[in-house]
Amino acid sequence: MRVFCRRTFWWVALSALAVGASSCAVPAWLAAQFAPPRKVPPEFEPPKGKVMLVLADDNVDPVGSQTVKTDLTRMLNELLVTRGVAGKTVSYDRLADLALATPGFSDVPSGVVGRKLGADLVLYVLIDEFRLQDEAAAQLWRGRLRATVRLIDVNKGRLWPMDRPAGFPVPAVETPTTTDSSPDYAEQLTRTLAGMLADKIANLFREHEVPYEGAWTKDKGE
Repeated sequence: MRVFCRRTFWWVALSALAVGASSCAVPAWLAAQFAPPRKVPPEFEPPKGKVMLVLADDNVDPVGSQTVKTDLTRMLNELLVTRGVAGKTVSYDRLADLALATPGFSDVPSGVVGRKLGADLVLYVLIDEFRLQDEAAAQLWRGRLRATVRLIDVNKGRLWPMDRPAGFPVPAVETPTTTDSSPDYAEQLTRTLAGMLADKIANLFREHEVPYEGAWTKDKGE
């Protein structure tokens, strides 16, 4: 009896959907829910097994937060190796030590920095936008982080992208508007944004999967 009720509920729900939609809409919606993930090809495939330096910068429009650059660098270092994009990465601590010991470090070319630290490639990440609060209401949290990237061979110069002098624009990541009075929420939000952007940047260099458009995901509500 219980099985019958469950089946009845399922078919009733489908019937209700059919009444409120065209004959094509419901099958299309159902197909999207069970469709396999869509494969996205890499924007560029770096040579394998190379030592990579992540250099997060904000020299054009300083973001006023070292934390976001530190978090983004460390998270990218981990993702680039675990996802097979780089054979090894230069630790953030080594980069920080070199920066402290080098007068005028911000003016040193990326390739020179990479050679000094034993890297083959430099992933230069220029932070274009970083904010934690809602522009319309400063008392609300609404994070946003956006960057442009380019890949540099320390001996040969730019590898990618060759057709965009300013670099490849990575789509911005955002968090929902919220209120939170926790004293460390700004730090938590910064880390969240850094992790979201690091994921997008690392995926530029490898094939990855995303849900088909129209599929019901946790981001849309479940």
